Amino acid sequence: MSLTAADVAKIAHLARLQLTADEEGRVTDRLNDILHLIDQLQAADTAGVEPMAHPMDTTQPLREDKVT
Repeated sequence: MSLTAADVAKIAHLARLQLTADEEGRVTDRLNDILHLIDQLQAADTAGVEPMAHPMDTTQPLREDKVT
């Protein structure tokens, strides 16, 4: 999937952003780069990989809850 300048203009309008033609072109390119990266990630073979609930299997130590 790739975005066109018209798509970016519509998104900018919905987000209440005013983009110049130069900015619109740069934003279009960057968003297309992001979408391309997402496509690459989705193409990765994850068969046999167990899903993780959290990337680190540690707990966050919490301080004692008392008034100071």
